[in-house]
Amino acid sequence: MQNDRSSRRDYAAQARAEALQTLYRIAGLVLLALTLLGVLWLAGHVHPDFATAVAPAASGSASAPSASAALTPSVAEDLTGRFEQVVHNDVRADALEDIAFIKRSYAIPESALIAPRPNAALFGETDDPAVVQAVVDSAAALLDGQSLAWNPHIAFMPGTTIKYYCDETILAIAWKEALGNSAVSFGEIKTAHGSQIRRYIANNSYGTDVQLYASDMARDVNAVIALNGDFYAFRKLGITVHQRRLYRNEGKLLDTCFVTSSGDLVFSHRGELETEEQTQRFLADNDVVFSLSFGPILIEDGVLVPPSSYTNYPIGEIENIYSRSGIGQLGELHYLIATLGEQGPYNTRAKLGTFAGYLADKGCVSAYALDGGQTATMIMGGTVFNRVDWGNERTMSDIVYFATAKDGGEEAAS
Repeated sequence: MQNDRSSRRDYAAQARAEALQTLYRIAGLVLLALTLLGVLWLAGHVHPDFATAVAPAASGSASAPSASAALTPSVAEDLTGRFEQVVHNDVRADALEDIAFIKRSYAIPESALIAPRPNAALFGETDDPAVVQAVVDSAAALLDGQSLAWNPHIAFMPGTTIKYYCDETILAIAWKEALGNSAVSFGEIKTAHGSQIRRYIANNSYGTDVQLYASDMARDVNAVIALNGDFYAFRKLGITVHQRRLYRNEGKLLDTCFVTSSGDLVFSHRGELETEEQTQRFLADNDVVFSLSFGPILIEDGVLVPPSSYTNYPIGEIENIYSRSGIGQLGELHYLIATLGEQGPYNTRAKLGTFAGYLADKGCVSAYALDGGQTATMIMGGTVFNRVDWGNERTMSDIVYFATAKDGGEEAAS
């Protein structure tokens, strides 16, 4: 009798699974039809001069690309990607929870103009490292065995607080240390997917002279934590890739940092990619989504690059005492961003080699310098975290940022 009951349960579970598979196929066909109708509607109804920037353009700024050119091709991709995640996370995982474990997956479509909204209730600020450690402990599944550079025993800069954000797709912690009489701000980030490291260009329009504050751009795109980019509009050097498109191929004098679809930082050395054919092959081979073009490379394959190797680097005030900014990778989907400058009694800036050493001490296996000076700006939760030179933000052309892949706007409002 017990075997008969077990057999009936197995048969019922199998029937449920088959019924759900049929439902998925029907839903997929319906979605495809709706998507095609949506694209056709947009093509016929969206005015060609409708602006596509995610934030209002600054006064006097150049207009953004037309919606018919920039938005229509991404409609099907965005809808399809979001539908698949809803089916996987909210329908399939719940319906089959008694049959098999299905891990929820999250990703941000590459074509998305802005990232999902973080849940405001999940941001925190404290001067008690134990509070942050409890948050870290709660992120064990996301960390998946990786250890953090952050730990409760760090000699944090006196009088400063630690900021953090954590949901099931991202953990971000920002703190300050006094190193070599400099104020060094660190941001450590662990994400669930490579799409959560992103670049935003001011007004979402490459090649214009629009410049915005980093904090405004970070808020506009729903960044959890952000860092200034390479200020590409300020110079004509370097290899520039944005949304998988090669815009500039002038890599003779600068090292380049490429970010792949899997969220890895990969480098090319100055002079390594000379022709467009070589660069395009590199982009395809590494599945590159965007690039950062400033440099130089500070750490590669776990080895600190000797400062003597970049003494003649053409930009970045390499030999001078200067405020610094940089990005590094600690492991898979695991990053460290940092700025160095002055704050309070800690009033000494540093040469680039010194800054690179601080990133190496934190365990970076790769690291790359970004634009420093007054451009060096770290944003956490929409507000400036480090002390920017002269105490005032400057406008710039781009940021690199990290976002949640789970929309928390509705949760926060409920």
